[in-house]
Amino acid sequence: MIPNKFHYVYLTHDNNKHPMYQKFHLLHYLCIKSAIEVNNPDEVNVYCNQEPKGKWWKKIRDEVNVVMIEPPTEIFGKPITELAHMSDVIRLQVLLEEGGIYTDMDTISVKPYGDLLNNKFVLGQQGVGGSEGLCPAVIMSEKDSHFGKQWLYGFNDTFKGGPPGSDGWCTHSVYYPLQLAKSIPEHIHIEPHTSFFYPTYHQESLEDMFEKVTDFDKAYSHHLWETCSMKWLENITIDDIRNNDTTFNLIARKYL
Repeated sequence: MIPNKFHYVYLTHDNNKHPMYQKFHLLHYLCIKSAIEVNNPDEVNVYCNQEPKGKWWKKIRDEVNVVMIEPPTEIFGKPITELAHMSDVIRLQVLLEEGGIYTDMDTISVKPYGDLLNNKFVLGQQGVGGSEGLCPAVIMSEKDSHFGKQWLYGFNDTFKGGPPGSDGWCTHSVYYPLQLAKSIPEHIHIEPHTSFFYPTYHQESLEDMFEKVTDFDKAYSHHLWETCSMKWLENITIDDIRNNDTTFNLIARKYL
């Protein structure tokens, strides 16, 4: 029921001077390339407000469809000021219109999602046992899904906006879908955190990805929690990936 097509949202603004976002990063290339190689999708769409730049973008450009968009600045009359929240809206709108698989740009694939596609809507638990909610970094949806529509409509009541760390940062994107899943469980399939969101974003857990070799045998993909793992990700190089054995490097090495 869920088509094997991938959707990415890559929003940038000129004021972001961090080197991870000045140009299309090696990490982002590896994540898209792994999805293509592992899942063999029918199409890959990248929704962006500016054409990405840099050698890694040039290397992947011919394998994706670029869709230029104007990021939303409000929803139900409420202002949207953060790129992450703009992406939250875009991903749901795209999945409702087309169906498919959305993953964040910092999600690297290790096993095909194929056996999950015979569902209406798929999310994964955030935190052990779903203790923190359902994470929107991986979303699978049939076209015009009931759960997706209810989630988008729910922004009217739950969206608060605000910067990272504020009370409203995760309200609509993590906490609300968990509550919605409890009310309409027949419209969603929920995967354990080990499928998409292991390691967790806690530093000691991320060390299993970036400093050790760990067997995450139940994983389809790994969300790399870019903002929490920046101290590792901003310094990755081809030489490091090829020569140092860590969980991440062993996965990424295949796609250089």
